[in-house]
Amino acid sequence: MARRTAIIDIGSNSLTLVVYEKSSRFAFHLIEKSRSRVRIGEGAYENGGYLQEIAMERAYDSISDFLSIARSLRCRKVLCVATSALRDAPNKKVFLKRVERELKLNIRVIDGDREAWYGALAAATLLPLMTRAVTIDIGGGSTELALIEEGEIKETLSLDIGTVRIKELFFDKKCSFEEAERFILEVCASIPSYFASGTVVGIGGTIRALSTTIMHQENYPLNSLHAYTYKVGDHRKFIKKVARSELLKLKTLGISKSRFDTIREGSAIFSILLERLEARDVIVSKAGVREGVYLHDILRNANYRFPRNFNPSIKSLIDRFAMDPRNNAFLGRTAASIFDVLQPAFGFDSTFRNELLMAAKLIEIGKRISIYSNNSLSFDFMLENLNFALSHKQKILIALLVRYAQKREINEKEITPYRALLPKMRDLRWYGFIMSLTACLNASRKIQKIEVAYHKEEKSLYLRGTSNLFLAKECSKKLSKPSAFAIIVEER
Repeated sequence: MARRTAIIDIGSNSLTLVVYEKSSRFAFHLIEKSRSRVRIGEGAYENGGYLQEIAMERAYDSISDFLSIARSLRCRKVLCVATSALRDAPNKKVFLKRVERELKLNIRVIDGDREAWYGALAAATLLPLMTRAVTIDIGGGSTELALIEEGEIKETLSLDIGTVRIKELFFDKKCSFEEAERFILEVCASIPSYFASGTVVGIGGTIRALSTTIMHQENYPLNSLHAYTYKVGDHRKFIKKVARSELLKLKTLGISKSRFDTIREGSAIFSILLERLEARDVIVSKAGVREGVYLHDILRNANYRFPRNFNPSIKSLIDRFAMDPRNNAFLGRTAASIFDVLQPAFGFDSTFRNELLMAAKLIEIGKRISIYSNNSLSFDFMLENLNFALSHKQKILIALLVRYAQKREINEKEITPYRALLPKMRDLRWYGFIMSLTACLNASRKIQKIEVAYHKEEKSLYLRGTSNLFLAKECSKKLSKPSAFAIIVEER
């Protein structure tokens, strides 16, 4: 597998380039992204699907520049896929052959089911595990659905309704909204009833734009769209209002100007699909076809799944920033030992044990990031890099615990904006204490087995190492404890 891989996605509305860098077998991170709104499908749907000369020229120039970026970044592999506009075009070979001949790039035109599968693979792999969900990927020429159960893609479906298609067939011709709505309803009638799902995963520009506005309306504390979740019932009227809005009134609804062109058409499709699928919750995914293409490449020999208890973001951070990965593993083991001894004795919530262990493995990275600054830098850094397979509650908790691992206790005032996403304060204090104590035990960076025991009668926590723990003993004396007990650090 190439260390750096470029993915070019040719959609009806825009062309997008992403470059991922692989840090180990399954860990990766994004190092470049570029988008060009070339509208290769412009004029096609009102001309029998034929790609127009001007649109093809724009797309060619954009691909040429994308390849230049890929070369400058020394990408060893370039994967290019095209979706609805090209697969529907009777004259697509003219464009495909020119790109292959002049730019030496093979464009793979994928069918609707494969497009839906790629989007579903990205959602199933890069979002927290969902018991049952249906992905909705609204594109320019088509909309793809996929049914996911327990992380497995069960079925896919492609519908010939997309934002550019609806715009050119109805909105540009000044047809009534009701005519466009009837057309969308007729197409959506083909969706099998068993696709109905309480949870839908929203993919694509339309749903991201709507969800960004909804996030602002809710005064949401995190500026992170991937894995953002909201209730359909709370925002159904808003989505319908956008669909029926006049173009010049979209700004008053909080819609970005860059989305004015096709947001009404996409909102109409989304609104009807939410009702058809009986959806109650929307989970937003910033990962879609491009990420699915990349995951298909790196997971092809692993049954398209990450190993159990593997998180690509955590592993990527360790790969890139850990000075000694063995030390990170030691921190995780030590935090687990302390947690498992103290939790039965003091009864704090055990639900977030896994998040604590992930945070513990990142302690030294957080310390390294903030060594010349305050601890808020490590917090912001973690929020920016904990991208995949984590809920927002997990993400904020891990970032906060890394931040406070180098402090004596969690500041309640500082975390006030995030209270709705965090565990109870009593539990947070215990998690923060365990993180700080774990960091103390790593003060000398000696990798050793720490024996942990709590004596209830003595109200004492014993921490015994195989070698001298002088710095750890000194550090532990400064800690603020959530309950009254002694900390005894000694060599066994």
